[in-house]
Amino acid sequence: LESIRDILRRDLSVGAHGRGSYVLSGDLTPEIFRDDCIFEDPTNSVASLSQYATALGILFDPAESHLDVLDAPRIIDAPARTITA
Repeated sequence: LESIRDILRRDLSVGAHGRGSYVLSGDLTPEIFRDDCIFEDPTNSVASLSQYATALGILFDPAESHLDVLDAPRIIDAPARTITA
């Protein structure tokens, strides 16, 4: 899980391919997610990586949006197989 955390930290900061933070651009490393993964925040839940990327495309224009990362993913719960901030 530590290597996945490090990948998420990079994706959160600059994106998997340098297109900006994944929470604005959807620029994630797809290899670390299952097809049926769930992205959840306090106001939304999306049930796949492709749906997550589509939702971000509707919500944000990466060319116009900016995010400063103050803290990266850091809590690893191995039994639950989760990483949270």
